[in-house]
Amino acid sequence: MNSITLDKINKLKGYGLHLISIENKKPKSKRIGKNGSTDYSWKFADPEHEKFLEWSDDDLLKHDIGVNHEASRTVAVDFDCEEALKFKDLIPDTLTVSSTYDGITKVRQKIFKLATDVEEVHESFPKANSKHQQKDGTVIEQLAHTQSWIDGGNRFISTDIPPKTLDKQEYESLRASIRKVYALSMFTRLYPKKDTNRDHFRLTLAGVLNLETKWNYKEKKEFVEKLCKAAGDKEVGKAVEKLKRVEKNIERGVDKIWGTQHMSEILGRLGQDGGMDFVDAIRDPSFEEPETNEEEDKIDYSKTIAFSDLDDFVTTDFPKPSYIIEPLVSDQSIVEIVGASGVGKTMWGLAIAGAISTASGLLGMTSIGGPRPVLYVEGELPAADIQIRVNGMFEKINRKCDPKMFYVSSLQQQLKINDAGFTPIQTEQGLIEIENAMLEIKKRTGKMPVVFIDNISCLAPGLKENDSDAWSPIINKFVKWKNMGSTVFYFHHLNKSNDSSGSTMQDRTIDMVLRMRKPDNKQKIKTFEKQGVQAIVDFGKWRLHDNSKHAQEHMLICEDWKWQKLPVLTSDEIEIIRMVNEELDVKEMAKQIDLAEKTIYKKIKRLKDEGVITNGTDKQTIDRKTKEVC
Repeated sequence: MNSITLDKINKLKGYGLHLISIENKKPKSKRIGKNGSTDYSWKFADPEHEKFLEWSDDDLLKHDIGVNHEASRTVAVDFDCEEALKFKDLIPDTLTVSSTYDGITKVRQKIFKLATDVEEVHESFPKANSKHQQKDGTVIEQLAHTQSWIDGGNRFISTDIPPKTLDKQEYESLRASIRKVYALSMFTRLYPKKDTNRDHFRLTLAGVLNLETKWNYKEKKEFVEKLCKAAGDKEVGKAVEKLKRVEKNIERGVDKIWGTQHMSEILGRLGQDGGMDFVDAIRDPSFEEPETNEEEDKIDYSKTIAFSDLDDFVTTDFPKPSYIIEPLVSDQSIVEIVGASGVGKTMWGLAIAGAISTASGLLGMTSIGGPRPVLYVEGELPAADIQIRVNGMFEKINRKCDPKMFYVSSLQQQLKINDAGFTPIQTEQGLIEIENAMLEIKKRTGKMPVVFIDNISCLAPGLKENDSDAWSPIINKFVKWKNMGSTVFYFHHLNKSNDSSGSTMQDRTIDMVLRMRKPDNKQKIKTFEKQGVQAIVDFGKWRLHDNSKHAQEHMLICEDWKWQKLPVLTSDEIEIIRMVNEELDVKEMAKQIDLAEKTIYKKIKRLKDEGVITNGTDKQTIDRKTKEVC
């Protein structure tokens, strides 16, 4: 039933609105002008008198009602997405139109009058017909040269007050609020879903607001608080703290502050048309982007790649690949150590680093060519924890390390010189900073260091792991370092399928994928200390030793920095090996592991046949006095 009444028509006309008739959500057509043309009456003025055609009350009563903004000198703020509606309170109170669908009521528009000297603007965000709009859909619009459906059907006037009249200053303030709603809406839509990625986002957002807007601290704080609430981020305090920290850094003259360019990398909206125009919407027009070196962007059409003919190539003396620890670590290689959280990746990485820096070998494997310098880049653990682990490792292997052979870069060290911490290594800047440290170590030692990147999740926050393009700069740089004479270890986590998380692109150019998995309940050593490492190790890829005995799956255990490599055994079998080493007899073993003596004898014999137990001679019993084990 039509809800339009004469009283309603007269009230809206009294608000200064030029009303039109709406049918099926569109303005009705009507003949205007002497030429007999037919078009929507809201769009064209009378060609003779240059006046907008008035609709009679009878016409208006037959259908729904709309308003011609140009004739009324009104503008309507149109909320086109759910995110924008979360910030509707940023737009002042005025005549408001809502709609009800499936029992849900939503604000559709807020309508304002303009003073006679104000020039109205029709604009949408993202800009109409832009790639951003096609990709993201319209977020919010300001309608000025068109019409709006305001009453009838499922539309109704929810705040029935005269439209607020805006002077020039008030109108510019409204437009600024619309741009702010657009920015908040897009930031809400793109806000990182995982808590692990949010802290980096908060810091970069603080850089954008402090560097690129004219807002005072209160306005920036309100922006951050509203955004966190809309995005469901409960750590509002952290976001506000980042805002204060970056503001102080700017006051102190710190020049390394992340802004929009870095934000585009975090959000994965890269390139000139990556879709960061919502930052443009709130940016101070006087803000200047950091200068780029135009000379670097020029193409040198005279340059060519280095090449040689067959005779020259096969007779050239290139450096030959060699081992650092045979066969586990080869020179000039890339190794991925991948495993579940808490499985012991960092402990194992530090053990390898310690063996390389002291040439002390590892698990019976021999070091080749003497000590090599190591650069261990740790992006997560507190520096004190790394100190404890490194000191404990060198103490247990009973080898003194030349200080020039072992270098550590921790997050806490970065925070002393830069509140942002490590520059993300999915960026060229982040990789260059590590490369410069490598070259400095080479100056000090005469050798390229073995580099440990621990780990990808922390050092490349916001990396879109399933996107091969996102991995390209990282892997390509690793390949460069390999060809510069370095070996690169990088640490990553497992996905739900127990494979390396992310695009398979990362595996194509690397030499080894060493996977560490937590043992199941049948394999776990039940008497093992909680702080020890227990991991099942296999090799998803090993360019030099695929399918060889070295690549066989095995159990890696460590307690108090004493590493052991064992076949993948049951927990009972591992306990039997321990008790054999402790020279317990079978009766004592049976008491500890609740197995029949006959079963224990059989297991010991099989372990001997497989070479797991190698000491002693074959007897029917175990006699601790003779120290012989069967």
